[in-house]
Amino acid sequence: MNPMDELRAARPAHLDTPVDERTRAAELTAAMAAPRPPRRDTRARRTAGARPLWALGGLATAAAATAVAIGMAGTGGVVPTSPPSAALPVTSAGRPEVRLSARQVLLAAAESSLKAPAATGAYWYVETVSGSAYETGESERYIVHSTGRSRTWVARSPHGTSWWVSQNLGAKPAPGAEDAWRRDGSPAKWTIQASAGGNGRKLLELDTKAGRPFGNPINIGDKVFDLAGRNVSVAELQALPSTPGALKEHLLRGYAGHGTESTGDKMDADTWLYQVTAGLLSDMPVKPAVRAAAYRVLAGLDGVRSLGSVTDALGREGQGIARAEAWSGGGFERQLIIDPETGLLLTDQLVAVHPTGSYAWAKPGTATWWSSVVKAEWTDTKPVKP
Repeated sequence: MNPMDELRAARPAHLDTPVDERTRAAELTAAMAAPRPPRRDTRARRTAGARPLWALGGLATAAAATAVAIGMAGTGGVVPTSPPSAALPVTSAGRPEVRLSARQVLLAAAESSLKAPAATGAYWYVETVSGSAYETGESERYIVHSTGRSRTWVARSPHGTSWWVSQNLGAKPAPGAEDAWRRDGSPAKWTIQASAGGNGRKLLELDTKAGRPFGNPINIGDKVFDLAGRNVSVAELQALPSTPGALKEHLLRGYAGHGTESTGDKMDADTWLYQVTAGLLSDMPVKPAVRAAAYRVLAGLDGVRSLGSVTDALGREGQGIARAEAWSGGGFERQLIIDPETGLLLTDQLVAVHPTGSYAWAKPGTATWWSSVVKAEWTDTKPVKP
């Protein structure tokens, strides 16, 4: 049985019914979920101690700098708690659930990506819902989720203007934290002590009230994305190599022993490649063959494990893969939730495994940040500006 046949046999029947994709969003991680716009001053961004926008240490810093905050019913991560049992779980249809390896999941997604029809349109449109988890509370401690929605229109023409629009929909207690929140007096606002990089601290204000949409153009000339530490245009993305070996080689030209945002973020090549490739798959307008090659690049990395069937922040079920990452806040996993039958990357999230320091409150399995792709497609619909 090939991977796609295994997936079909394991697919629960309820996945064929419509999913209520409730968009509960907010601006803090909406800013981090947006496509990586080109750097306006690369040298200024590559200073020691700076963090990628989605990085654990810089998460709150990015929020404070852009004056955004968010709220969504959360998501749970997956971490191993015990050795796998010999008995397979049973699906809703009464069949044993097939647990695919990470490589099988990725290769199946690659095959599905190749079947995607050629698409046309004046804009590459991406809508994402993102969130972050924070511990807060006066009389007792509990977790709140800050989430947001971002919408991006990337002009295909080098002469067009690309737009990013974000909206803060407020913050709310995480699922299971409602009673603690009520015992704390049901506050409508929270002040979070957030890391500002190095030893600095900033105050992050979260509010249950939704904000107004805001936005701005994101292109610099024809450059619309930051891929592997380099500003690129839509034409350059469309011309990326479509074989895994050539694509990997192309991406690794940007690797210099550290993260794409800072020389101070020391990072091994596989971790760097896992992150960069995940970003390419989540929101960049590349050809189906390039998406397939990107999945095969991930399939060739060491240390990638399968999570089995996982539900993402929007209630969609997919196959999860994960890879360990070390941050200043301890040990985490970068988890990708994929629909192998369509080749779509549904959600990218960071999940606590052995958190320390400012993340010591996070129990293993807590998703501290997530970004879910609601829609990614070519369209002729013009940007809806705030």
